[in-house]
Formats: sequence, structure tokens, C-alpha cells
Amino acid sequence: MLKPYTVKLEERQIEALKKLSEETKIPQAELLRQAVDLLLEKWAKDRERLEFLRRVDADLDEDREALEKLARL
Repeated sequence: MLKPYTVKLEERQIEALKKLSEETKIPQAELLRQAVDLLLEKWAKDRERLEFLRRVDADLDEDREALEKLARL
């Protein structure tokens, strides 16, 4: 279901969007929907990558603590 959504764009964005729409024969609204989907995919991947790095850091901290305990023995 499509719902209206109002957004303000810079003039350069509007002109580029119009030009792309004319060149591709894809309506501007569809191009904007595709752009939003691409942005959402990018952020989802970035979140997954950040979560992975957090887990790696946590594992490294645990390993570091264990090695420090072993070194004191």
C-alpha cells in the first residue's frame, strides 16, 4: 500500500531526479522509493557489521582477561 509522504529536497536533487526520470522513463516517485530501499538496505548492513564488531570486541576483551589471569599464575 502506497502512502503519501512529504519531503523537502535541495534544488540540485530535484533537477537530478527530473533528469534521471526523463532519461530512464521511470517516474520520480518510483526512483525515490528505490532510493529509500537502497538506503534502508545499506543501514541494515551497517548495523549488522557494527553488531559483529561489538561481538568481536567483547570476545577479545574476554580473551585478554583470560590471558592476563594466566600470566599472573
